[in-house]
Amino acid sequence: LARGKRSFHTSHVALKNVSFELHPGETLGIIGANGSGKSTLLQIIAGTLQPSSGNVEINGRVAALLELGAGFNPDFSGIDNIRLSGKLYGLSDAEIECKMDSIIDFSGIGDFVHQEVKTYSSGMFVRLAFSVIAHLDPKILIVDEALSVGDFIFQQKCAKYMRETLSGITKIIVSHDLGSIASMAHRGLVLSD
Repeated sequence: LARGKRSFHTSHVALKNVSFELHPGETLGIIGANGSGKSTLLQIIAGTLQPSSGNVEINGRVAALLELGAGFNPDFSGIDNIRLSGKLYGLSDAEIECKMDSIIDFSGIGDFVHQEVKTYSSGMFVRLAFSVIAHLDPKILIVDEALSVGDFIFQQKCAKYMRETLSGITKIIVSHDLGSIASMAHRGLVLSD
C-alpha cells in the first residue's frame, strides 16, 4: 500500500554464520541478548520456521516447548490437550493413555487438568506443557525459556528430570539464567548481533 518506491521496512537477518553439531545425549545451552536469534534458531530446528538460507539436519523426533501457548487449544481441557499433543507427535491412543497418569502427576496441576486451559495461570500452563513434551519419548528436546514462567520448585523438578530421567536425550536449552545453563549443559553457544 506504499505510494511510490518508498520502503517502510528494513530487512533483518536473525541468524548468520551459525554452525554447530550436537551429538546424541548431549545438552547444548544457548545464551544471548534479546533479539540475538535464539528463538529463531530453535524454531528452525523444531521445523516451525524455514530458514531463508543454509540447512539443518535432524535425526530423530523433536519435542519442543518454544513459547507459552504453542500447540495447545485454549478451549480444550488439559486432558484433551494431552491427547492432541500426543497425536501431533505421532503417538497412538494406547501410548497416550499409558503415559497419561505420569504426565498429570508430573505436572502437579491436579483436578485442573479437567478444565479448559484458557482458565490456567501461566505457571499451570507451563507445568502441563513441559510435562507433556517430557513424556513424549523425544530424541531431541528443545526448551526455550518457557520454564522461567514456572515457580522455583517446579523449575528445579524439571532440571532434575532432564538431568536424570532424560539423561540420554539430546537437549537444547535457551535461558537467561546462566546458572541453569551451567548446571545442565555440556556445551554452550553464545549468539551475538
